[in-house]
Amino acid sequence: MVSFILFFTKREYFKRTMIASVGSFGAMVLSFVMMGVLLPNDSSEDVARADEEPAEEEEVNEVEESVSEVHSVELDASINFGSTEDEIHISGDTSFEDGVTLTYTISNLDHMDEFIEGDIEVQDGEFATRVDISSFQDGEVHVVLGYYPFAQTEDITEKYGFEGEYIGHDHIDEFGEIRFEETFVRSHPVELSGSGDTATDSFSLNAGFAVINATHQGSSNFALYLKDEYGGQDLLVNEIGNYDGETFAVIPQTDDFYLEVKADGSWEASVTQTIPEEVTNEDDSIEGTGDSVVFVDMSSGNKRLSFTHSGDSNFVVRLNGQNLLVNEIGHYEGNQTFMFNDDDVYAFEVLADGKWRIDID
Repeated sequence: MVSFILFFTKREYFKRTMIASVGSFGAMVLSFVMMGVLLPNDSSEDVARADEEPAEEEEVNEVEESVSEVHSVELDASINFGSTEDEIHISGDTSFEDGVTLTYTISNLDHMDEFIEGDIEVQDGEFATRVDISSFQDGEVHVVLGYYPFAQTEDITEKYGFEGEYIGHDHIDEFGEIRFEETFVRSHPVELSGSGDTATDSFSLNAGFAVINATHQGSSNFALYLKDEYGGQDLLVNEIGNYDGETFAVIPQTDDFYLEVKADGSWEASVTQTIPEEVTNEDDSIEGTGDSVVFVDMSSGNKRLSFTHSGDSNFVVRLNGQNLLVNEIGHYEGNQTFMFNDDDVYAFEVLADGKWRIDID
């Protein structure tokens, strides 16, 4: 019995000792494992040191922008009708360098399918061209001449800019464009003739004005009406006997018209819608006899107008067919002031049976 107890006791002691030993070894292993986690090896230290080292700064090559020179540009253009109204003449001088392209467009505002576009190249500081518009119908012809950055070669664009930013000019717009515009009325004279009372065939007139030059060889009443197709009419002439004179009519819109003539003899009429190439200057004395239309180049401002008439019948003076300046009978001498709002060419229409004179101060 005692021996059994002693055996059991030794056995239990050995068991407990082994468990304790195993526990101590496990704790030691766990400690080393933990140390391996907490204390990085050499490789980990290298990574850590690499992370801490600042990255080498990349060299930045700064490209200095070259500031292009702004070029002060002169560009003067002239746009005119040819003598027969079958050509547009474009010319001018410029300080643009050779090779610059100027683009023109010519359109008939009354017939929009009539359109011409072309280019002119600057050479030796000049440019010029003549454009045939003989195929155009009568109407309002609009001409635009311009410098457009998008129409230039690469070399020209590099010098003056993609949007004209290197151009100095008083009239350059936000897109770098410089434009000149002119509008003309292209109208061939309407020639009519007959004898006695006549209603002519219809003819087309453009909106604006018309000057009617008429003659009559007879001894009785001569009356001339300009009528439209809606019944509207304008009495142009109402005289007795022979007649030779000019009258002025306002044309409110482009339309077809005809002349109605009351006469006892032969008559002729010519209808034009253009300002003559040579006009009177306001500093010149304006004088004539009988019915006349005189175009005067006026500067803006308040002007003093003096009138004289030596005839026996009506003396009427109208400006641009609208402003009645004088309406008297017989001899007349007088003056008045009139404000001209714009520098422009104005039409003085005079109805008289004698000599007359207009002075402008």
